[in-house]
Order: sequence, then C-alpha cells, then structure tokens
Amino acid sequence: MKKFKILFCGALAAGLLAISGVALAAGADNFVEGTNYVPVNPAQPTSVGPGQIEVIEFFWYGCPHCFGVEPYLEAWLKHKPANVVFKRIPAAWPGGEHMDVDAHAYYTAQALGISEKIHEPLFNAIHLQNQYDLTNSQDALQKFFARYGVSQQQFDASWNSFGVQLKMNQALETLKVYGVQGVPTFIINGKWMTGAGYQMPYPTIVKCVEYLVQQQEQALKK
Repeated sequence: MKKFKILFCGALAAGLLAISGVALAAGADNFVEGTNYVPVNPAQPTSVGPGQIEVIEFFWYGCPHCFGVEPYLEAWLKHKPANVVFKRIPAAWPGGEHMDVDAHAYYTAQALGISEKIHEPLFNAIHLQNQYDLTNSQDALQKFFARYGVSQQQFDASWNSFGVQLKMNQALETLKVYGVQGVPTFIINGKWMTGAGYQMPYPTIVKCVEYLVQQQEQALKK
C-alpha cells in the first residue's frame, strides 16, 4: 500500500491550496502531457457506443482527496456533454487500508438500488462527521444502510451475493489494467489518465478532465 499513500500525500498540499482559495489552476490551454496528465499505455477499449466518450473515476470513500474533488466533479456532471458516459469504480485494493470494504459497500448499495442516494451522505459521514468506522466495518455500514430503509437481511444478502463479488473482482482487474496507484484517478476514453497524483488543486483536476474530454470530442470529428 506504500505507493497509494505516496500519491495521497503528494496530492495533499495541492488540495489544501484549493480549499484555501489559492489560485493554482492552469488555463485550459496550459495543461501539459506528462505534467497534468499521461497517456494510458497501451490504450484500453471502452464499453461505450460509437460517438460516446467514457470517463471513469476511481475513488475511495475514505480518501480525503476524493471527498475534496467531489463537489467540483458533481458540478461538472450537471453540464457535461451528452455523449459523455461517466462511471465510478471504487478502489477495491485489499490490504491494510480496508479499501475493499468501501468498494464492497458501493456495489452493495448499487445492488440495492440506492447508490446515488447514499453516495454523498456516506462521504459526508466519514469526512464531516468523523465516522471513520464506515471505512472498515461491515457492521457500521449495515447500520448506515439501515437509515435508508435497508434491513439487515437485505444488506447481508446483497453484501454476500455473487453479483457483488463479481463486480468487486471486475473492479480490481480494471484497476490493474489501468495501473492505477492512487485515487482519485480519472481515465478519459481509455486513453488518458489524470487525478490527484498530478499535483493539481481539486477544481483543476476536473478542468483537466474536461480538457481531455474536449480533446476526444475533437478527435471524433476528424
């Protein structure tokens, strides 16, 4: 897990500057390959239709930088191009950080049809209300889900279901395919990677995503 911690810590200074309002954001024409984003090598096929652009966010509920970028990401999602297909994939790395526990929670919520309903509240409970047991305790998560009308039986059945385990395995494989080593990380159309590891404030990370989407839009027109 050392690599992931390095990227989290490396993004911390930039994130704090963003929160304090210090202007570090580059203009859209100032994003530089190798500095603000890198190519995915080799580029990966997407699962979207012709003329569509896939944007994947790899995240972890326990990550302060995922929490920090969330409001800027949500603002962008409200006016993103109609042909952009946005997907969230939770970091399902097993190990000492318990990241796989929250990944399991994400897919359990998805199976129960409440993933959008609990997404922001779960972030807030961890980072604003200091309910850190939600990052590592299945029991704490079950009680959290109960606030949204999910019985313990429903929770346990979904948590232990084949479908949720399958998605966990797929998430882990996708992390490996893209070589993701920290979160938040964004993949644009299987070709470009950006995120917290590239020393940008939170608003600029999302602007970089937008810039890369625009580059893909132009490529589609050729």
